[in-house]
Amino acid sequence: MTAPGDAHGIAVLAAGARAALAARSGAGDGAGLVVRQLASDAQRRLGGGVEDATLRLDGEVRGTEFVLSLHDFGEPVSGPPDGVLALLDAGVLTAAEARIDGTSNVSEVRFALPEHHLILDAQGVEVLPEDATLSEEKVTLRPITAHDASALTRALYRCYGWSYPNPSMYYPDRVAAMLDSGERIGEVAVTPDGEIAAHWGALFLSPTVVETGVTITDPRFRGRGLAKSLGERLLARLHGLGVTGRLREPVLTHPATQKIAIQEGATIIGAYINMTHPIQQVGITDGVEAIRGSLSVAYGALRPWDPATMSIPAPYEPMVRRVLAASDWPRELAPQRREHDLPARTLLSTSFNSDNRFGSVDVTSAGLDLAQELHAALTQMQRAGAEYVQVRLPANQPGLSTVAAGLPELGLAYAAVIPAFRPTEHDAGDVLVVQWIADLDIDPSSWVFANDDVRDLVHDIVEQIRDAGSRGSVRQRRAAQRAQLFAALES
Repeated sequence: MTAPGDAHGIAVLAAGARAALAARSGAGDGAGLVVRQLASDAQRRLGGGVEDATLRLDGEVRGTEFVLSLHDFGEPVSGPPDGVLALLDAGVLTAAEARIDGTSNVSEVRFALPEHHLILDAQGVEVLPEDATLSEEKVTLRPITAHDASALTRALYRCYGWSYPNPSMYYPDRVAAMLDSGERIGEVAVTPDGEIAAHWGALFLSPTVVETGVTITDPRFRGRGLAKSLGERLLARLHGLGVTGRLREPVLTHPATQKIAIQEGATIIGAYINMTHPIQQVGITDGVEAIRGSLSVAYGALRPWDPATMSIPAPYEPMVRRVLAASDWPRELAPQRREHDLPARTLLSTSFNSDNRFGSVDVTSAGLDLAQELHAALTQMQRAGAEYVQVRLPANQPGLSTVAAGLPELGLAYAAVIPAFRPTEHDAGDVLVVQWIADLDIDPSSWVFANDDVRDLVHDIVEQIRDAGSRGSVRQRRAAQRAQLFAALES
C-alpha cells in the first residue's frame, strides 16, 4: 500500500495493516496501532522540504510471523519509535527493526501468527537418562529438511527435557520456517520410523559466517561416532556454500565445549556476558540459574582470507591484540591516529526482541556522530526494558579507533572481534562487537575455563564491563555536585 504522509494517509495504512493481519487470524488491532506509531514517526521525519512525502507499507508472511515494512524518504531513521518498543515489551509484536536500505528508511515489525505459539506436544515423549539402554537400530545420515522439524523438537526433549537454553527450538513451526528459508541448515541421523537420533546444525549470522550448534545425540545412540560424522558432513556443506568461518558459543559453566572448540582449531575471541535469559543445563547446574547466562565465543576459519588492517579504539585494543596473538589470522592493527576523513553521519540499523530483552545495533559506517547515535539507540532500548545490547562496528573502517574511543563512557565494553563477518567490496568485513548489560552484579563463581588464557580474557572483559557501567553513575553524581555548587554561588 502507498499513501501520503499525512493524517488521512496514516489512517489508511493503519486500517490496511489491521485487515491484512486479521485475515491471517492474527491480532489485527495490534498491527493497526503499531503501523500508526511507525507512520506518525515517519511523518515527523518528513518535514523540512522533502520532495517525496509518500509512505509505502509492504506485508508478507515469513514462516510463523507476519512482517510489515514501512518505507519513507524523510530524515534518516535511527530506531523504532519509543511507542513501538513499549508495545513490543507488552507482547503486541515479536520484534522491531529500523534501518536504511540505500534508497529509503525502513521500519520493520513482526507479528506472531497462530502457529508461532504452537509448542512441542511432549505427551508420550520420554526424557531419557544418560545411561539409557543402547540401541542397535540402523540410522541414515542426511541433511535435515523442514519436514523433520517436529522430530528435532522431540529429540531435543528426549535429551534435555524443557531445559534446552534456546527455547525457540521447542516450536516445530518456527524450526520448520528457519529450515525452509535457509536461515538454518543441519545434518541428522534418522531412524527408519523418522525419529532423529542425532543432529548438528548451523544458523547463518551473515552470508559468510554461521553459528554451529544444537548438537545432540539421543543417549540410546551414543558411542557410534554420530556427532563426528554429522560434523564432518556439515563442514563439507559449509565449504560448498562459501562460508568463511563459524562461531560457537560455549557456555561458561563447564569447559568441555570450550576445549572441543580449541582442539578443533578455533580461537576464543571473547565472551557475551549476561546475554541470555536464565537457563538450566541438565547434569551441569543445579536448577535454573539465578542470573542471565553468559557464553564464551569461539571462531574458526573455514577458508583463507586476504590480509587486512583493523582500526581498533584504544580501550578495546588490548583484548583484540590478545585474540590476534592466539590466532594465525592475516590481520594487523592500524596505528592510533587522529587525522581521518570521516563521514558526518553514521549509518546503522537497530532491532529489539522482547523475548530475551535483547537489543542489537549494526553500524555499517561510523560517522562523526557515532557516540550521539549510539547513545540515542541505547537510551531507547533501556527505556524498553533491555537487559543486553550488542553493537557491531566496522573494524576495518579507517578512523574507527578515533570516533569510537569514547564508547566505554556509554557503558559499552569489549565483547568479541569477528573477522570476515560482512561480505563487502570495500574492506575485509571484520566487525568489532561491544556490549552493554543492565545488571552489573556479575557472578562468575560458577564459571569454569578451558585454560588460563580463556580465564584471563573473560575476566578482563568482565572488569571492563564493570568499569564502563560505573561511569554513567559517576557522571550523574558529578553533574549533581556541579549543580549544587552553582546553586550555592548564585544564592
